Amino acid sequence: MTACLVLAYNEENYIEDTLSNISSLFDLIIVVNDGSTDKTIEKINNLAFENIKLINNDKNLGAGKSLLIGVEEFLNSDESYLIKIDGDNQFKKNDIERLISLSDEGYDFIKCDRFWEKGIEGKIPTIRYVGNALATLMIKIATGNWKLNDPLNGLFMFSRTSIKSFSLPKIFYKYGYPFFINTYMSRQIVLNNLKVGQINNTVKYSDEKSTLRPTIMFFKLIYFSIYSFCKKIKVKFQYSNLQISAIFDLLFLLFISFTLYSGGKLILINLEYTKGSKASWLFLTILLFLISSFCFSYSQRNEIKIFKDKFFIL
Repeated sequence: MTACLVLAYNEENYIEDTLSNISSLFDLIIVVNDGSTDKTIEKINNLAFENIKLINNDKNLGAGKSLLIGVEEFLNSDESYLIKIDGDNQFKKNDIERLISLSDEGYDFIKCDRFWEKGIEGKIPTIRYVGNALATLMIKIATGNWKLNDPLNGLFMFSRTSIKSFSLPKIFYKYGYPFFINTYMSRQIVLNNLKVGQINNTVKYSDEKSTLRPTIMFFKLIYFSIYSFCKKIKVKFQYSNLQISAIFDLLFLLFISFTLYSGGKLILINLEYTKGSKASWLFLTILLFLISSFCFSYSQRNEIKIFKDKFFIL
């Protein structure tokens, strides 16, 4: 049995269509209204769907916190799977139906990728393309899962097993929680042998207004990517087939630190803030960079083998 979680904040123009489109697909639809100041609650209450469980936050807590509230409600239900969507009607019904069908194939987590030939309907700002490309690169490095794309996509399917111990850091209560979810699930593949997949989906954009702050998001993702990379090393030491990879991760961190120091020294010499041989420091910087690159590449190749048979492109 599959439930649906709908996150809504000031969605008076879209929430009725969103819920009407999916009402026949689920026995339980959990709607978390995140302190909307428009007519979102009124629109929901006007719908005569008995399978809707409405949760109203007293104030705007953020999409990530609302997700946690919805997950807790799901875990208190009898449903086995949870599909999470947004209340802005951007996700296609056929993609949601496909996620439901995949719940019968034993997957613990399915994420979506909208960046393909028919994945975008309408126009989105160029900064979103650039931002997603950077986020994708960061999460690949942080997790070692180079199959993973579009880490900010908000359409997911979870099994009860995959989120029974799920928690969300406070830095993702407002923005960026999909990035954390994908990082978390990639780690669970190693720790708990989860079966995880990725499908292409289509997202339609119209005149929705985003409250996302790109600069805050960028620095947040950089911080968390570095944190996740370091935490991943600790996890890898717990498994014999990943311990060598973990050692090369440590060597990478060591040599990249030396590379940054050497490169900084070279810059200061060029600016005549300090004295030294430009040729020697340039040679040392290049050498350290090549060693760092080798350590990183070797470690990543070992991680790719882990995800080869546990992360499926569907």
